[in-house]
Amino acid sequence: MLATSDDARKARQINLLFDCYGQVSGAKRFQHGKINRLPPWGGVGEVGIPKMSLQQRQETTLLGALFSMRGHQVSAHELARLAEIPPAELAVRLAPYLEAGYPIQFHPQGSLSLLEPPDIWCAEEILGRCPPRENLPAWNPLLLAETASTNDVAREQGRRGTAAGFVVAASHQTRGRGRLGRTWESPRNRGLYVSLLLRPDLAVPEAGQLTILSSVAMVQAVEEVTGVRPQIKWPNDLMVAGRKLAGLLIETEPEGSRLAFAVVGIGLNVGHAADDFSPDVRGLATSLAMITGQTPRRADLLVALLHAFEHRLSRPFAEAREAWAASSLTLGQQVTLTTIRGQKHGQALGLDESGALLLRGDSGEVETVTSGDMRAV
Repeated sequence: MLATSDDARKARQINLLFDCYGQVSGAKRFQHGKINRLPPWGGVGEVGIPKMSLQQRQETTLLGALFSMRGHQVSAHELARLAEIPPAELAVRLAPYLEAGYPIQFHPQGSLSLLEPPDIWCAEEILGRCPPRENLPAWNPLLLAETASTNDVAREQGRRGTAAGFVVAASHQTRGRGRLGRTWESPRNRGLYVSLLLRPDLAVPEAGQLTILSSVAMVQAVEEVTGVRPQIKWPNDLMVAGRKLAGLLIETEPEGSRLAFAVVGIGLNVGHAADDFSPDVRGLATSLAMITGQTPRRADLLVALLHAFEHRLSRPFAEAREAWAASSLTLGQQVTLTTIRGQKHGQALGLDESGALLLRGDSGEVETVTSGDMRAV
């Protein structure tokens, strides 16, 4: 049995899902032993993401290695070698995570293993499972217990010059929003509410590519973790059996004719029961728990999502268009689009190179549509 400090024992009483960092609406910081070794990321209005300490980087390596061998034993000496720490320090370094709920087992033969964790996470887990890759954003997670809107946090960081790869997730949003100013219901501890800051090398008219790329990445992540393959309803919804599982809100800021940055906001219904939705959307929405009867770890979904973005960002947009077509709910169908200029009717043909929808109208003329609400006729 590992000895633990009083502060570590208190971690049992803390909701560690998103409280590992930050002090939003009274959220506690996860205490590592007798001192708070995690940086104060996440206070409302706080900006500037500090670099991780050597100790945090070492613990990131430990968790990454354990997760890569989840369910299997790993040599304690090999773990210590990877993290560049003495083997005698392993128990001390891992004690806070054990107390937080990570099921790490120490075996008599000098090895360790990680069993299936509960629905908790911390930044060390996310970073350990998503190490930096060349020519791709280095993910920099900010995990909040509560915030008004993750998109607002990411946009503020974008305006302050934070590098691409900043990721903010919250257990609860008090003013979550979707397209056209609509409310995105964000009940506490039920969904994955996350925003990514990207700085793509795109002209302003090409911003629609991000919607396509992001929706395809969402499909890939959900299918990888759960086996469920959602369909994409243009422009920004993921659907399963006619009900909405997830939505996107992409907000961009230009710099001249190019994008300065983009914020990709994602709301994914994970652990919702029907009663968690308001009466207005209860008959229109679904969740992974309602579909599968099981609630996946939100950390697993986030890691899969970040990996999916890495894949899509490293490949030509033409591949994302093809993947979008394979998952499209309405491709080839007669549809009605409600836009700011009124309704349009026609057949959804596909996407152009900017990510805009190609619509063949009743006259046979093909036009491009960049936004609107779609329904099949």
